[in-house]
Amino acid sequence: MPQSKEQIATKKKEYREKNKEQIASWNKKYYEKNKEQIAAYRKEYNEKNKEQVASWNKEYREKNKEQLTAYNKEYREKNKEQIAAYMKEYNEKNKEQVASWNKKYYEKNKEQITSWNKEYRLKSKYGITLKEKNVLLQKQNNKCKICLVEFSNVTPNVDHCHITNKVRGILCGSCNRGLGIFKDNTKLLTKAINYLEENK
Repeated sequence: MPQSKEQIATKKKEYREKNKEQIASWNKKYYEKNKEQIAAYRKEYNEKNKEQVASWNKEYREKNKEQLTAYNKEYREKNKEQIAAYMKEYNEKNKEQVASWNKKYYEKNKEQITSWNKEYRLKSKYGITLKEKNVLLQKQNNKCKICLVEFSNVTPNVDHCHITNKVRGILCGSCNRGLGIFKDNTKLLTKAINYLEENK
């Protein structure tokens, strides 16, 4: 009696499970012997089926986001030195191509890159996100917390304590530099206020 599709699929699955190592070894040997043929076939197939392949890859990435992210992270951690060496060699060999690609990519993604850079600087220097900075600006009505100048006219600066690294607020450049010049020392600032009051 002929077997059903499900029965055949089950038997194949069982066989693969039982013979994992043998199958892996066979596949490896086969690949080593036929590298060039396999590469040529893949290239030809991908050229002929660009849209189909792109669609399948997109669908696969969407379904397996977490797995792919975890795998890539683990792979990069294990192969840091190899990846760095390969990238260095590749960049050296393809300087013009890489420069051209980087330029095109930057032109297409200026806003995104600018946003990423801002986010990175804020997080690495002050420990806050761009969203958190914008919340602070809203609380301060988009004005310097000390002199109340509007940030529509000047650049906002994140002010933080150099001892605790705590973000205190958003200041204009003048007020931020002023605190720096007085070394965040309240006694010196009080003396400066008294000096100004006494010498009006």
